[in-house]
Amino acid sequence: MSPNRPFIIAASCGLLLPFAACSSSNNGPIIPEGDHHGYVVSKVNVPADNGQVDSFSLDLGGLRSSALDGTPENKIGGVLEALISFFHFDLQTPINTAVNQGKLLLLVDFQTKDFTNASASGLTVKLGENPVPAACNSATDTTCGNHLKGDATFSVAADSPMDDALAGKISGGTFNGGPGNLALQIALGSSTPITLSLINARVQATSISDAGMTAILAGEVTNDDLNQRILPAIQLQLAAIMMAGCTQPGCACTGTANSLKLLDANKDCTISLDELTQNPTIKAQLTPDVCSTSSCTTPDALSIGIQVQAVKATFPL
Repeated sequence: MSPNRPFIIAASCGLLLPFAACSSSNNGPIIPEGDHHGYVVSKVNVPADNGQVDSFSLDLGGLRSSALDGTPENKIGGVLEALISFFHFDLQTPINTAVNQGKLLLLVDFQTKDFTNASASGLTVKLGENPVPAACNSATDTTCGNHLKGDATFSVAADSPMDDALAGKISGGTFNGGPGNLALQIALGSSTPITLSLINARVQATSISDAGMTAILAGEVTNDDLNQRILPAIQLQLAAIMMAGCTQPGCACTGTANSLKLLDANKDCTISLDELTQNPTIKAQLTPDVCSTSSCTTPDALSIGIQVQAVKATFPL
C-alpha cells in the first residue's frame, strides 16, 4: 500500500457561488445547460485492493493548497482497503445489501446538452424514497433490487440536500465536475447511516448515456468527521463481529473474527476505538493528506473516493 494513499453514500453539491455552479473556467463560473437525466445508484463500490484505491482516486489538491497538483488522492480509501485486505473485514457485501434493499437510495440528476462533448454540464445526487416498484417483493425477499432495473420511479426524500450541481465539462465521453461541497450518507454493516460533509469535492463520470453511467465521487473529510463519525461506526461493526465469533475463556475465534484478532492489542476479545486507530497498518492511513483551503501550513483533511454505478430512473428533476 502506497504511503501516499492515504462508507454508504448519498451526495449533493454545496455551491460556493449562489445559483452558479461548482466549477469555473477562464470565462467565469460554469452554469450547466441542457436536458436533465435521472438515474438511481445501483452499485456502490469501496476500494478492495491497492489498484482500486488508485482507480477510485481524483485530484483534490495538495498538502499546502486546495489547488489541483496533478496527483490523485484517496487516503480513507486506503483505510477501507486495509480493513478488507489485511483483516478480511467484508465491507462490500453489507453495502450491496443496503443498496439492493433500498436502504441506501441515491438519485442522480445529470444535466447536459450532449453525452460525448459539452461545455457546461452538472451532476447532483439526492436522497430518494418511495421506489415503484418496491425494492423487495416481501419481508422475506433476500435478493430485492426491483427498483434497480432502469424503469423505476422515486420521490426525493424530504430531508435530501437540495444543493446546486457539481459543474464541469464533458470531453470524449468523460465528465469532470467540481469543486464544491458534498453531503455523504454512509452505512457500514447494520449500523445506522451516517452523514458526512465533503469539501472540495469532485466527480468524474464515464460510460454516460440516457440509460446509465459510472462515476467516481471524491472529496475531503475533516478530522472531526473521521474521528467522530467514520471510525466509531467501523469500530462498532468490528466489535460486533468479535462478540459473535469469539468465545471466552481464551478468546477462541472463528471466521472473520479470527482475522480481526490482529486488531485486539490487549487480547480481551473485543476491539476498542483506540485499538483500531493505533494499529500500525491503520494508523499509517490516518494522517491528513490534503489542504482544505487555498493555503495551509500543514494538511488538515483526508481524501476519500468511491465508485458508483447508476441506471435510468424517474423522479422530480
